[in-house]
Amino acid sequence: MNEKICKTIVEHREQFVPHLFTERQVQLISKWLNKEKMTKTEQTYLYATITKKVDALSMFREEFYITGDHMIPERVEEAKKILKKMTKQAFISGSFLFAEKYNDIDLFIISNKRKETYEGKFHHILIKEKDLAKPAFQSAAMSCISNFDIILPKRNIKRLHLGQTMNAYQEVIINLLENNEIKTVKGILADYSLHVLRKLLSSCELNKEYDTLIKRDDRISIVSDMVKKLIMHTFSRKYLFQVLKRYITMLKKDIPTIKLNDHLKIYKKTYEEILYECTRTEKYTG
Repeated sequence: MNEKICKTIVEHREQFVPHLFTERQVQLISKWLNKEKMTKTEQTYLYATITKKVDALSMFREEFYITGDHMIPERVEEAKKILKKMTKQAFISGSFLFAEKYNDIDLFIISNKRKETYEGKFHHILIKEKDLAKPAFQSAAMSCISNFDIILPKRNIKRLHLGQTMNAYQEVIINLLENNEIKTVKGILADYSLHVLRKLLSSCELNKEYDTLIKRDDRISIVSDMVKKLIMHTFSRKYLFQVLKRYITMLKKDIPTIKLNDHLKIYKKTYEEILYECTRTEKYTG
């Protein structure tokens, strides 16, 4: 629900009750604004009935919020037209706003469920309000056009998983070697900035970092160096020694048996460098 409209309803209840809302409905809106605990019956009533009324009122607004810069003016106007048709709180982010070429329009919609769909040129991303604490959605909200005043909650940064980081790195290397589109590298760029540099990149900043990286001749070594620093920054030396020693042993067996093995050699080199750094500070017998 649109928080600003809800506050207006509560603050001017005498003008809304009983014409548009009952006193009970306004009380529930007040509870929702104050984040008070509700019973299941109250929650059902709120989202099944009250939300629809508030969303209908939001259609009359002409307010839009622009967060970030470097946006293409024509795209900003198009985004406003799209958002004007929305009955729910929503915002548009991504390359559509600031890149000449784009694949789709990322439309984030605040909902009571999570869902992701593609419809024509639109990429609909339904998220719950509490999802705005996640770095990925905060990055999108830092460079966006919205139909509501986005107030970002305290950032919820989760610890990385070594297996997922290694898988993402290995996928990026394969795509770099084959000169394919490598959107996965944006995840590495974002994680490196957030966990190592302690900076959350906006979607616009991330796109610029990506464009700069893929044009460089030494992009493979740059990505490998970022992953090496990211892994060593996040995980203990002992844990890395145990995991990577086994993985390097497996790579040594696979490399002679696979004809096109450039990607395996790159993994091995990166992981051996990490292993060496681990043994510099502490001694392990395995």
